[in-house]
Amino acid sequence: MTKTYSDIIKEREAILGTFEALFKARGLGALHGRVFGAILLAVDPMTQDEISEFTGYSVPAVSSAIDELVRVGLVARQKRQDSRKNYYSSRANLDEIMRMVLKTIHDDYVLVVLNKLQSTKADAKGSQDPQMCEHVEFIENYEAKLKDLESYLKRLLDVPLEEKK
Repeated sequence: MTKTYSDIIKEREAILGTFEALFKARGLGALHGRVFGAILLAVDPMTQDEISEFTGYSVPAVSSAIDELVRVGLVARQKRQDSRKNYYSSRANLDEIMRMVLKTIHDDYVLVVLNKLQSTKADAKGSQDPQMCEHVEFIENYEAKLKDLESYLKRLLDVPLEEKK
C-alpha cells in the first residue's frame, strides 16, 4: 500500500511529537525535541531556514534551540565552501537515543502506573465495598501485563551496545 502525503505528514508529526515529549521529560523544551527530531530525520544537513520550515517554529526560536543542542553535543554545526549558511546534522547515536526512549517509557510511565496499581490494589483489598473488591481481579490482570512489559523493557535495556569502530 502506497502512503499518501497526508500519511507521511502524520507520521512525521508523531515522530516529532515523540521527540518533544522525550526532551521535555529530560529537562529541555519541546522546541529542542522538535528541532532535534527534524535534524535527525533529515537525509542531509539542514539550514536554520529548512529546520524552521520543517518544524513550524520561527527562525529565531530554531536558532536558540540549535545553539543549545550544539552546546550539549547532540548537533554538529558546519559551514560549506559554497555557502555562508551554517548546516546542522545530528551527532547522536541512534542506539543511545532508543535506549533513552525505552528508559523514559520504563521510568516515567510503566513504573508510575505499576506503583499506582499496587497502591489501588492494596486499598481495594482492604475495602469493605463490594464493587472495589470486584476490581481487584482486573487490577491484578493489568498489573501482570505491565510487569511483563517492564521485564521486556529491562531486557532491552540490558542488551549491550555494539562498539563503534
